[in-house]
Amino acid sequence: MEQKIGTVDNLRIVSLIENSPKYDSYLKGCNGISFWLEVTSGDIHRNILFDVGPVAESVIYNAKKLNLKLSDVDMIVLSHCHFDHTAGLAGVISEIGHEVPIFGHPDIFRPNFTLKPEFMNYAMVAENRRENIEQLGGYFVLTKSAIETIPGFMITGEVEKSTDFEEAGGVSCFTIDAEGNLVPDELKDDYSVVINLGDKGIVIITGCGHAGPINIIKHSIKISGVDKLEGVIGGFHLLQAGEKRINLTIEEFKKFKPRWIAPMHCTGFIPTAKMALAFKDEFREIHAGDTINLP
Repeated sequence: MEQKIGTVDNLRIVSLIENSPKYDSYLKGCNGISFWLEVTSGDIHRNILFDVGPVAESVIYNAKKLNLKLSDVDMIVLSHCHFDHTAGLAGVISEIGHEVPIFGHPDIFRPNFTLKPEFMNYAMVAENRRENIEQLGGYFVLTKSAIETIPGFMITGEVEKSTDFEEAGGVSCFTIDAEGNLVPDELKDDYSVVINLGDKGIVIITGCGHAGPINIIKHSIKISGVDKLEGVIGGFHLLQAGEKRINLTIEEFKKFKPRWIAPMHCTGFIPTAKMALAFKDEFREIHAGDTINLP
């Protein structure tokens, strides 16, 4: 397999937002995800926010407690439009205090909502509308294609669907098409990041994993040209999955032989417990405040 991605020398992953905080940390937990990523590739050192959680106050509070300066952020990646990953954006941009690129899908500002048990808006609205974020200093780089923003650091773009058991989206969301019709939303904006650590292989970081964790792994290997898997961390969105899909996901996961996996956020209690039993020493439990340093 021909390698298509550069190499990162060092990677630090800090969980800023997760459903629950690290034990005895006095951090704030909330339903969502935000990662602080420190990436060094040769002479390039960048601080990246992957998602910004549902509440800016919690991101700002946790960052300060962890001695992380949001003013040092160089770029933001948004995994998808859902509020538990994006609603903190305006407040976070204001705290950053300088112009910053924001990477995501071209359709990230589309209508997105659920209808059961009633209408609930999941989209980027109110203070997080595009024009407001741009006034605050964020500028958007929106593409469906994979993009390597730093040598060794790649955003997946739209994930190719290649499994037959990972249903589109994994959640019953709707949108409005160009003709004004109500249609199911396949959440094509679900992005992950791929970070190549050379001999160690790639680390994949997901938001919710609506594209399906196995689809994401296969797609990440294809676009990076690296088939060795160091680890996978983030939401795998299995909390609504049936037992058959959960078991198939674990079986397929094992075939890639990751050195570690860290299911979070929307993975669900039972799927996470099953993964802990299946992967044993390769399983990592991650909360807000936890850090992974690589290599």
